Amino acid sequence: MKRAMFAVLLAALGPPPVQAKIGLAARFGDVILESAQPGRTYNLREAARVPFGVENRGDAQTEVVVEFEKPRKERLAEGYEAIPDPSWLKALPDKLTLGPKAVGFFDLLLSIPDDPKLMGRHFQVTVKAKGGGGLFGVAVENRVRISIGPGPESLKAEKKKKAMQQLDFDVTPRELYLTGVSVGKPWDARKMAKKSIRIANYAADELSIRLEAAAWDDRFQLPEGYEPIPDTAWLRLKPDIVTVGAEEIGQASVIVTVPDDEKHKGKKYAAMIRSGLTAGFWLDAPVKVLIETESSGP
Repeated sequence: MKRAMFAVLLAALGPPPVQAKIGLAARFGDVILESAQPGRTYNLREAARVPFGVENRGDAQTEVVVEFEKPRKERLAEGYEAIPDPSWLKALPDKLTLGPKAVGFFDLLLSIPDDPKLMGRHFQVTVKAKGGGGLFGVAVENRVRISIGPGPESLKAEKKKKAMQQLDFDVTPRELYLTGVSVGKPWDARKMAKKSIRIANYAADELSIRLEAAAWDDRFQLPEGYEPIPDTAWLRLKPDIVTVGAEEIGQASVIVTVPDDEKHKGKKYAAMIRSGLTAGFWLDAPVKVLIETESSGP
């Protein structure tokens, strides 16, 4: 009798149709919102520049809804706490009907209570897109991290690590010799000597590198006859931020402006050019700049 009842139950439930494939994917990634303020409402599509896209990978139409949940403790990123109330967020529209292989987009609205005690806190919320419905529904999860004010220290380290993992570039030459540099007027190394700083980007994504003149690094021995440049303001990079496309090479010229003074003629000065990411930290890839100014004449 029990076996018969179990068979009837299976028949009632039935398996999903063999030909029907189901599946969802979220086009969202790891979204981080910093410098949020109490009492304000944010559209994450605009604030984080990321739309919440959901792809129906199945071959049947499905209805998708978005829900927000407190993350489990073990799922919290370092420096973050679970959002006090998931109802701070809502999705517009509240549901979408997606055809087979179709993609739909939701606006995620974040409304932060007007409570000054929230300043300096960092919250995490789980965003769950659910489709299919019934016993055989499917869901995908993403997280949103929100900082009321600046992000936590752990986020800075995370950004640095992520940026470093994506780097694949080279700055050349290691030593840039500039001779016959004029005194009293700007001297463009690219125009006058056909020399420049070159940045080769070997990665598959665009790269932005900032360049800055710096004092001679004491880790390196000064070449014979050279002295540290008296003022790094004598050096300027044009441009000082070089954006290089995937698998391309970018260039920046070094503009040297030595003050108009006889004592600077026939001198040898040494400086460095350091490179860094626009994300906010410098890399250990310096270029030595060795400058020899024009002589004072016979």
